Amino acid sequence: MDRRIKKTETAILNATLALLEKTPITELSIKEICNYANVSRSTFYLHYLNPTDIIEQLFNNVCSSLTKTLDNFDFSTVLTNPKAFLRDIMYTVDIYIEQLTQLLKTNYHSNFRRRLKKVLEDKILKDNAYRYVERDQFVYSVNFIMSGLVESMCDNLQDLQDEKKRVLFTDTLTKQIANGFKIN
Repeated sequence: MDRRIKKTETAILNATLALLEKTPITELSIKEICNYANVSRSTFYLHYLNPTDIIEQLFNNVCSSLTKTLDNFDFSTVLTNPKAFLRDIMYTVDIYIEQLTQLLKTNYHSNFRRRLKKVLEDKILKDNAYRYVERDQFVYSVNFIMSGLVESMCDNLQDLQDEKKRVLFTDTLTKQIANGFKIN
């Protein structure tokens, strides 16, 4: 993608996220976004349809990146050795971490969490359910782990911007998933 296009889209996205801290998206005007981002209305419409489209594109970009990450992963080890899975998810999230941190301050956080959890669950269940005789147990386990992962990740995005804390997060969840929830 052309750097100018990326710069413009980033400016519009960041303006929208900043404005969403004070204004619900239903009340956010394109004029406000354009003024904040320092772009013209015609430039805005080259990239987005409306303010909701901006958030939708961010959601879609995050989910698409996660899906690509998951496409390269062997799910047969997720429940027994989840470290590589968690690490890959964290590296993918890191690409969008600043925008996600801003987004999760808005009223869109619950929608984002639900969609992220669904992307992860659907991919794992679709690609791996055939491996398990006790399908219901597999579904319950994946649902439990993905719910916890998404909630923990979203609740701690600020911390996860630090590499050491991201490693601690990944190592802690790996231990808990693989060994059970015995807290020392």
